Amino acid sequence: MLETLTSRVRSAQKHAPVDLEGLASSLGLKVNYAYLPAGISGELVSDNGSFSININAGDPPTRQRFTLAHEIGHYVRHRDLIGTGLDDDRAYRSTNQGRYFNTRIGPKQETEANKFAANLLMPWDLIEEMQEAGLNRSQIAGQLGVSEHAMAIRLGEPYP
Repeated sequence: MLETLTSRVRSAQKHAPVDLEGLASSLGLKVNYAYLPAGISGELVSDNGSFSININAGDPPTRQRFTLAHEIGHYVRHRDLIGTGLDDDRAYRSTNQGRYFNTRIGPKQETEANKFAANLLMPWDLIEEMQEAGLNRSQIAGQLGVSEHAMAIRLGEPYP
């Protein structure tokens, strides 16, 4: 499974922006864009062994991409803890504001999903290629479909 996952991730990361929807599909995940309750960025829902990810359609595209990558991270790393589902708020924390309040997903799992998302969305090899081509942080963020703030964090640079 790990080798298959690694090859699927690498395939999704061949070109910028990373093909998140293709990766989700290859993992058997259905992705939906819907207007979720205020403060909810995404949900990962289980229904009889099938999983779907709901992304808040009202969020900006860069947030939607990070949310999708974050929920894929939960699926890959925490599938055994999902139960019927989980909600993630705007700070990417499991919350009781949505339909699912999953007490099995805590700060440790949320941090793991955030790291997975950052690594998935902003692979170092693509970043280095773009830097060598002379692109600046803002341009790289645009090419990868992430916020400049997320790109600054990934690069370890200050952001105003």
